[in-house]
Amino acid sequence: MDVRKHIYETIFVLHPEMTEEEAETSVQSVVQFLESRGGEIIRTDRAGKRRLAYPVAKQRYGYYNLLHYRIAPEIPAALERSFRLNERVIRYLTVRYEKEEQLIGFTRLADDDGHEDDREERRRGGRRGEAGAPRMRWRGRPSAAEAVPMEEEDDTDDEFGEAREQMAEEAC
Repeated sequence: MDVRKHIYETIFVLHPEMTEEEAETSVQSVVQFLESRGGEIIRTDRAGKRRLAYPVAKQRYGYYNLLHYRIAPEIPAALERSFRLNERVIRYLTVRYEKEEQLIGFTRLADDDGHEDDREERRRGGRRGEAGAPRMRWRGRPSAAEAVPMEEEDDTDDEFGEAREQMAEEAC
């Protein structure tokens, strides 16, 4: 029985309190899970420990991992079920692709160390401005005092100037 295999991308984030070795072991167990079910691994990519965009399960950091693989359509559901049952996986997402050319990897980022210090400086008013400096506020329409008068039009160079003058005389 020939089963058509589809191309999938799965990204999953592991708990930050794991060590590098434990995270690597978890990734290898996912790879073995896929290979034991007839999957072909195209690429594995690890971004390491990174700051999350928002806290997930009370965690601010996590180990990011990306897998590209070719497998039968029913297997990703089993993989996601194992992710749900695994306490070490805090987030996951699986996407199916039509062509292998659509797959991309992680964009390499600089190490995350020190971002917490930067954020604290910004809270205190540092870096982006002096402490105690007034904040810029959004302005809608300018007030009458701020309004700039428009320049008067010069009708001498206007090709329609004569026609306007004629119409003004006829109106009177």
